[in-house]
Amino acid sequence: MVNNSRYYYVDEAGDLSLFNKKGKLILGQPGVSHTFMLGLLHLDNSLEATQKLKALRQSLLSDPDLSGIHSLQPERKKTALLFHAKDDHQKVREKVFEVLPSLGAKVQICY
Repeated sequence: MVNNSRYYYVDEAGDLSLFNKKGKLILGQPGVSHTFMLGLLHLDNSLEATQKLKALRQSLLSDPDLSGIHSLQPERKKTALLFHAKDDHQKVREKVFEVLPSLGAKVQICY
């Protein structure tokens, strides 16, 4: 039996706030996103990707050179549990980007 399943993951960056609570236009104001992006990740094999990312996380957690990174501390419940770019240290993000091609990942960003 052929598995024709496809896995898509979607995430956003920025926000769609156009008006404040009083209905005043806030575009261009300090603290308001200048762009809104939507990203789509397509994986051919979600289970394999999960296993590779789990192995990467374990490798990062056991790397003494990265032990000072706060998000890798289990009690912080951040990168030690799940990768998320807003929480991840730049060194962690770079390692994730190195793994993405081996996952057969196809990424599309629209802004």
